[in-house]
Amino acid sequence: MNIQMYLEAKYNESAFKILKLLDDNKIEFSVLTFNNDDIDKVSSLIGEKVRRLPQVVVDGKCIGGYYDLMEFLINKKLINYKGVKDDID
Repeated sequence: MNIQMYLEAKYNESAFKILKLLDDNKIEFSVLTFNNDDIDKVSSLIGEKVRRLPQVVVDGKCIGGYYDLMEFLINKKLINYKGVKDDID
């Protein structure tokens, strides 16, 4: 499975949660960073219009952000929902 993350160059809490989710579950991924004004370039690379970063692409298919990725990984049985820590209290 090829997972690519498209991130803003500056800190973003959602991006941090994605990185932590993948790292905690020992899932390999690559990261590409962009400035926020590069959204058209990111859309071109992904092959579909995106409005914000971060975006996660798995095997060439745009999954979306943190919750979309979590749902994808649970459905693929790569992570267990009970093992996912969601820091929103």
